[in-house]
Amino acid sequence: MNIAYAEAEQEGKNVFLMFDASWCGWCKRMDKNMNNNACKNFFDDNYVTVHLAIKESKENKHLENPGAPDFYDSLKEGTSGIPFWVIFDSKGNVLDNSLDSNNNNIGSPVTKDEVQVFVSILKDTSKLNDKELSVITEVFWDKAYD
Repeated sequence: MNIAYAEAEQEGKNVFLMFDASWCGWCKRMDKNMNNNACKNFFDDNYVTVHLAIKESKENKHLENPGAPDFYDSLKEGTSGIPFWVIFDSKGNVLDNSLDSNNNNIGSPVTKDEVQVFVSILKDTSKLNDKELSVITEVFWDKAYD
């Protein structure tokens, strides 16, 4: 994480940390949306993105990042699944995370309400403008879930 903080400091960004696992479909969906051609640059221009693998199956424990499960436990509030993400400033201070106001993990947001929470967090932790946030909303919002 220290490398990510240093990079964020040098580039004037924040750090977007996502805890995920190789078997996690929602984690893959979140990653796919963040890397969608329509909005990838928005994330790259505003965040240093870090993935830490946790909760791997017994046969894939070797994929877990050393110390990641303990770091996850120190950051999550209550019960939380994955993906669970946390946004830090370049000094390592927590700015926000994937828990909504009811302490539910929005993880990979898909519903209108989840995406609104996500976009609000992005607005508060980045230099993204309303047009860019609108594009992110379109990429993430899956109307089939509403």
